[in-house]
Amino acid sequence: MDKLTISNVTLSFGGLNALMDVSLEIHPGLITSIIGPNGAGKTSLLNCVSGFYHPVSGDIYYGDQRLTKASPHQVSNLGIARAFQNIELFRGMTVLDNLMLARHQKLRYNFWQAVVYFGRASLQ
Repeated sequence: MDKLTISNVTLSFGGLNALMDVSLEIHPGLITSIIGPNGAGKTSLLNCVSGFYHPVSGDIYYGDQRLTKASPHQVSNLGIARAFQNIELFRGMTVLDNLMLARHQKLRYNFWQAVVYFGRASLQ
C-alpha cells in the first residue's frame, strides 16, 4: 500500500470550478474521510483519483505511479477502487457481497476451479 498524494488539483466544467488548487496526502494504514456540504467537490475529487475525470491542472500520485491522466481500469489495476453513493446494490446480496463483487478482477483461478472449489479457488 502506497501513499496517495494530491497536489494543486483543479477541475473545471466550462466556467464552473469544481475543485480549485486541492492538495492532500493520504498515508497507508489510516482511515481517511472526505467530508463537506453538497457541491463542495467531494465526488469530483474521488472521480479524479479513480480516473473518471482528469484535472485541468495539478497532479495525483499513488506511490510513484502518476494517476493524473490514468484511465479507470489502470487505476483499478493498482488496487484503488471506490463504492458509488447511489443505491444500485444487487438485491439478495449483503453489503459485503456487493463490495466483494469487484474482486473478480484480482482472482487468479479459472471457472472450473471455482466450480469444484479446487486449487487457487480454495486458497482465496
